[in-house]
Amino acid sequence: MPPPEPPPGAAAGSSGTPSGETYTYGHSPVVVAVHEARTAEREAAFFLPRLHPGMRLLDAGCGPGTITAGLAAAVAPGEVVGVDAAPDVLARAAAGAAARGLHNVAFRQADAYALPFPDASFDAVFAHTLLEHLRAPSAALGELRRVLRPGGVLGVRDCDWGSAVFWPPAAPVTRGAALYARVWAHNGGQPECGRRLRALLAAAGLIAVETSVSFRWDGTPESSRGFGRLLAERLRLPNFTAPVLAQGWAGAAELEAIAAGCAAWSEHPDAFAAVVMVEACGVAPASPG
Repeated sequence: MPPPEPPPGAAAGSSGTPSGETYTYGHSPVVVAVHEARTAEREAAFFLPRLHPGMRLLDAGCGPGTITAGLAAAVAPGEVVGVDAAPDVLARAAAGAAARGLHNVAFRQADAYALPFPDASFDAVFAHTLLEHLRAPSAALGELRRVLRPGGVLGVRDCDWGSAVFWPPAAPVTRGAALYARVWAHNGGQPECGRRLRALLAAAGLIAVETSVSFRWDGTPESSRGFGRLLAERLRLPNFTAPVLAQGWAGAAELEAIAAGCAAWSEHPDAFAAVVMVEACGVAPASPG
């Protein structure tokens, strides 16, 4: 499988995001490793029952393509196209698909606000944790809606950071989670995007909108440890520390103490963390007549 090629005129910011937006997570090895652990069976479980063989599907904001691979299996022999603004992760996605022997999937660099596809060119469109990182999620949804055929199905899944709960109480975790959301919003993202998905899909003209919830961190010991460890690691990444220091929200020593405290909390025998992920599906109305 050849490496993905950027379409003519594709726009991407310096952080590998559409139209110059800032991707709060970035694409450090820590982040990419987390994304590569994602699967369609888990992250797209709400969407898979709506798919059938022969559909043409778009995975918008596909990252390293592990969810895309599962979607490709669900619609085979139908074609799947994964798009992302970051060329490095697209190269990993293409290599992963080739290693799996997938022949019905391709990857392209693209801007979520200006997809390089004709109107009504996909039977299904999927976007996992894309809208939550955009300044204008409604505009991006409008573009996803544009490329969806009448009667086609669109599915999105996004975090609601405001739903996060954890135990036992720990000042570093409280402070770290708040700073994380502050940077996220400062970058133009939507930390509580999940709760808006039903309204966003309806406003985009989709009908029969259905919502559900699942969990990124589900309160199990393993998941809770992962929450604390990942929060600690992300608090140390340059794309997080730079805006915090620049805005004067915390000093370098305080940031390191917060990160260390989150890591220590993750090892507590009673550690519990849960964060809601909201899922929404909608259908493009059939053509008039």
